[in-house]
Amino acid sequence: MTKSPKVIFNSIFTLAINNPDSKYKNNEKSKKRVRDMYDYYANEEKRAMSMYDYYTGKINKENTMNLVLENGKFASELEVEKRKKQAVKYLENSNLWQGVLSFNNDYINENIDIHKLEQELASNILPNFFKKCGFKDSKKMFYQLSLHTDTDNLHFHFSFMEKQPNYIYSKNKVGYRRSGQLTQSEIDFLKAQVVHTIEKEKIYTPLLIETNKEITELKKFFSPNEKNYLLRNKKDLILEEKILRLGQLLYRERKDKEEKIKYGSIKNKEIIELTKEIKSYLFSKKNSNFKLEYANFKDALNEINSYFHNIYEENQIKNIDIDTTLIDSKNKYIDNYIYNAIVNHANYNYKKELKSVKSIKENDIIQEIILKHYLKNKKQTRKDILYNYLSNTNTKTQFKNKNAIEQAIKNINDEMEEAQREFSRLFISNDKSDTL
Repeated sequence: MTKSPKVIFNSIFTLAINNPDSKYKNNEKSKKRVRDMYDYYANEEKRAMSMYDYYTGKINKENTMNLVLENGKFASELEVEKRKKQAVKYLENSNLWQGVLSFNNDYINENIDIHKLEQELASNILPNFFKKCGFKDSKKMFYQLSLHTDTDNLHFHFSFMEKQPNYIYSKNKVGYRRSGQLTQSEIDFLKAQVVHTIEKEKIYTPLLIETNKEITELKKFFSPNEKNYLLRNKKDLILEEKILRLGQLLYRERKDKEEKIKYGSIKNKEIIELTKEIKSYLFSKKNSNFKLEYANFKDALNEINSYFHNIYEENQIKNIDIDTTLIDSKNKYIDNYIYNAIVNHANYNYKKELKSVKSIKENDIIQEIILKHYLKNKKQTRKDILYNYLSNTNTKTQFKNKNAIEQAIKNINDEMEEAQREFSRLFISNDKSDTL
């Protein structure tokens, strides 16, 4: 039986616009290929996130893209856009080479930390490969790489170009490399360098540095030979943490102030941004099963807002007194998100505020749901989220926070109808003929 190769390499090339061998008449097509390459490489959907990245909080997806530069660091969004322009400029005289290195996952996981291999590629393997290809100075090469996890096999995409003439011809003459095709000798050298880097880890590198009790516990959910602990459902895990973080922030806002929060007046940028991100994901098109519930949710919200505003319009302010007993009692012992949302919007001084009361927004409700859930589970940590995810196969128990919000939205209609009835009791007309 033939063994599958440990490393597979494929490549393509695009000749420079000024390359004498170039047959392309449409230069814009070549330039577009260069720009599109960066969008494909840096796609966050394909980015790897390990258990360690998540657990230690070293995800850094907010300010970096899935693109490793020559210095081994991840590019920012601005750097990616800058490199698009640079690459188009270099394409005038330099060929563009694009390669893919793919691996058997078991082979990688049993031998090396994938992120260490990532760094080795950037700092050692590719520079040595460039010399094998006949380039004089690796510092004059323009290159980047990206680890993707969107297929059954882990794989790296990389590309390189010459910033200036850097290829050694006969008699030490230096110019741009004319040939785009890589030789078999060059390809074999690259694969050998990769294999050597992977396998030397068996001898020189300890399995993993982290040995604390919690990490050890979480490692039990993986194969004994697994070294990378790469996580699936990355979006859901990050969403769980965002929900946890938002609950913490809302709790601190309320705890430090005597008055209830008026959501329309929240200035905390992190609270506002987290709420938007959570809402965007929960109600995204990919969650198709949730579309109908979301539509019902919006309809119910519109109905209750219309109901409130009709009350304000149909009753003259001078004839209305507000009995705050119900509000006061609910402030004390009921944290139901609908009632809280109403109470937070309904100020005590109704005679002054009736005409300017703002409608309840979707974000208000989401924040109430998250705060309610957080108050019941204040000791929840990132480790707890990972444990729930790794120890359960049922998504309803894997992602408790997400499903709690979704279930609450599904139940929102009944809650709002009850809230309407309770709210109407707040209005006591002095004129019996105007009684609601």
